[in-house]
Amino acid sequence: MDSQRLQTFFFLSLLLGIGALVLFVLMPYLTVIIISGTLAVVLYPLYQRILRIIPPYESLASLITVLIALLIIFIPLFLFGATVVKQAGGLYLSITNDGKGTSFIQETIQVVQEKVRLVSPNAVIDIDQSLEQLLGWIVGKLGVIFSGVTSVIIGFVLSMLALYYLLKDGKKLEEVLITLSPLKDTDDRDIFNKLAQAVHSVIWGTLVVALVQGVLVSVGFYIFGVPNGALWGSVAAIAALIPFIGTTLIVFPAVLYLFIFGDTLSALGLLVWGATAVGLVDNILTPKLLSRGIRIHPLLILFSVLGGLSFFGPAGFLIGPLLLSLLFALLDIYRKQLTPSI
Repeated sequence: MDSQRLQTFFFLSLLLGIGALVLFVLMPYLTVIIISGTLAVVLYPLYQRILRIIPPYESLASLITVLIALLIIFIPLFLFGATVVKQAGGLYLSITNDGKGTSFIQETIQVVQEKVRLVSPNAVIDIDQSLEQLLGWIVGKLGVIFSGVTSVIIGFVLSMLALYYLLKDGKKLEEVLITLSPLKDTDDRDIFNKLAQAVHSVIWGTLVVALVQGVLVSVGFYIFGVPNGALWGSVAAIAALIPFIGTTLIVFPAVLYLFIFGDTLSALGLLVWGATAVGLVDNILTPKLLSRGIRIHPLLILFSVLGGLSFFGPAGFLIGPLLLSLLFALLDIYRKQLTPSI
């Protein structure tokens, strides 16, 4: 009996030790695994449709799914991201090197002062220092967010490779995890289903809508002559997660910018664009994309995005809400399965 207990203790210790070592080995690629797993859940319905057309060829169906995702989703996002990085770099250089950014700030403040004094001659505006501090903070954060381009590219390649195998062998992996889990198989399947619903809710119902609104803000800025449209569009995508206010935080100052500099027609055009093309997207797309699944309050989504960006870097825009959705999925399972029925 003592020998049997010793063997069991030795086996469990060995298992935990090797498991901890494997976890440390995989830790640098945790972001890649989370992103590829999320994409596999989102793209799996497309993979199934392709597989119905070519049933015997799972590998080919998986490869076609990855290629479609590259052409329709990732290449446009990369081009948009490259434009954002370029504009952020130009803004940074204009402030730190040639002084044009500082001159622009001073010029803008001067125009604002003139407009305000037309209404109130005794008004004094002294916001030079605060504006420069704000702009310096934004530029500093941009430098952190868009650094490490090489590591991002390597991570993307690994994510696409992992996505290929997760699409092809994901169901087999799920069955293995269900077999190894000490919970009932029905509970395990319920957890996987809830997680899939949560992923679809967060990705389609929140993040996709925010990205579409950010792109529309960029388009509107380019049409009506607001500088650095892609950069402010990326900021608008994050602002779109703020309940009730959303992209207004970015669009309204741009409208004031155009109005202050005398381009009244463009200011009105951008105002109409923001109220219709940008503002109505949330009301039209969200109900269609979020027809089912776990619903999470937009304020919690916002905090999870900001916290994810701080903790995981650029990938945190996706990882933060996913971790939040995982928590809500487990809480929902707990409520239904583990609490005693009344």
